[in-house]
Amino acid sequence: MELIGPLQVKVMHHIWRRGPSTVHDVHDELMADPAEKRLAYTTILTVMRNLARRGFLAQTPEGRAHRFAAKVDESSYKRELLHHVREEVFRGDLRALIDAVADDETLGAEQRASLRGMLVAGG
Repeated sequence: MELIGPLQVKVMHHIWRRGPSTVHDVHDELMADPAEKRLAYTTILTVMRNLARRGFLAQTPEGRAHRFAAKVDESSYKRELLHHVREEVFRGDLRALIDAVADDETLGAEQRASLRGMLVAGG
């Protein structure tokens, strides 16, 4: 499975959460977040068409619009993404992956300690 970019992931999160949606639906939700960068409708249209072309979304005509539905479920994508990171970035070393996550200072101290406990328990 291919990896997708940050904006594509935001679109997929919308589809996974809300189900089949139009470009208008996705654009409206993304632009409702004041922290989100302002994007043109055509940008979201292009992203969704690209996701359909790459096999992540199915595109069905619905009047003058199209409705897009997920062809890849969220858990499968996450599993493939983590597999890719473990194999390609950490060369298959699960311990190194968990250690890197445990070093993330944006996590709470309790979460980091829990991850470090997994490393110790795993031997």
